[in-house]
Amino acid sequence: MAPAHHREPEPLRLLRGLPFVRSLKYRAARAGSPLAWDGKLDIRTPQGLFHFVVAAKPVQLTRSSASQLMTWLQHQPKARTEGILLLARHIPRSAAESLIAAKVNFADDAGNLHLASGKAYNWTVIGNPAPARESVRRPTSRAELQLLFQFATHPDSLDWPVRRLEPAAGIGKSRVAQARSQMIEEGLLVRAGKRLRLGPVNSLADRLVSGYAQVLRPKLVIGRFRAAETTPEAFLARLRGDMPPGVRYALSGGQAADLLQHFYHGPEISIFAAPWGRTVAQRLRLLPDRDGPITVLNAFGETVFWEERGPHTIAPPWLIYAELLRSSDARAHEAAAELRREFLA
Repeated sequence: MAPAHHREPEPLRLLRGLPFVRSLKYRAARAGSPLAWDGKLDIRTPQGLFHFVVAAKPVQLTRSSASQLMTWLQHQPKARTEGILLLARHIPRSAAESLIAAKVNFADDAGNLHLASGKAYNWTVIGNPAPARESVRRPTSRAELQLLFQFATHPDSLDWPVRRLEPAAGIGKSRVAQARSQMIEEGLLVRAGKRLRLGPVNSLADRLVSGYAQVLRPKLVIGRFRAAETTPEAFLARLRGDMPPGVRYALSGGQAADLLQHFYHGPEISIFAAPWGRTVAQRLRLLPDRDGPITVLNAFGETVFWEERGPHTIAPPWLIYAELLRSSDARAHEAAAELRREFLA
């Protein structure tokens, strides 16, 4: 009997975007299968292949239903031999905390997830609100995200003319007008008399973080590199002096967070730069390396070059925050929380 056709569950798209996930293969259970599981998932990482059995619950999970689910899981034979991955429409914080305590991996449509793969990887994001219904929520375009980062960084620019927003956000005038109208329609921007203001901060944060990871950042990556130096500090010490004339850059992620708060910097370096070419990489003595600690991103607009801190220009806090949340380092997530409390409240 041939397997029935199944659409890949939405949360698997989020898992594909994690930095340590090289590939992902989902196999849904056959229609009418007597197995308790809804499918199986293989995740390939630099440390090897990890296997999960999948329970799909296309509903919002409550703490009570999470407790019932865990009781049911304990009576399943596979729970003793393979990792468990729960897929749901939405998992509130209280239910997420219960699942984490029970060592159950999960992912939902809102971007909440917990994935512990052996001792090498542990990625957790919880607290995102329930997503809008599919009939209302539509994919966010790259142009909208670039404009939204501009507005979040400079709220005074909400009412700027399109000709001024074009170089700031790095998109054409017609796209500016279209994207701004769409944000008003979706409630990300709200009219207050004749002026505009930002909508609810949770909705804004959800769109910026998920959109950055899934839509914007993949389009901005120029490449990954390895420097001649063995430490990030040594490379950063000569970065400004060796950068060719006419090339602008801004640090993001942990290195930028360290310049803002001296809380965390981590081993990775994320740099927005423009213009970029092979001669720039050669001048900086950077070698292409698919697993290198230095990621160069295309600086999409003027808003990327936020502020001078010490010898470096850094990206705006919302971009730094979104970059930190992509890290597999739990300390980076702590730094993101600190950054949000101080700069993004």
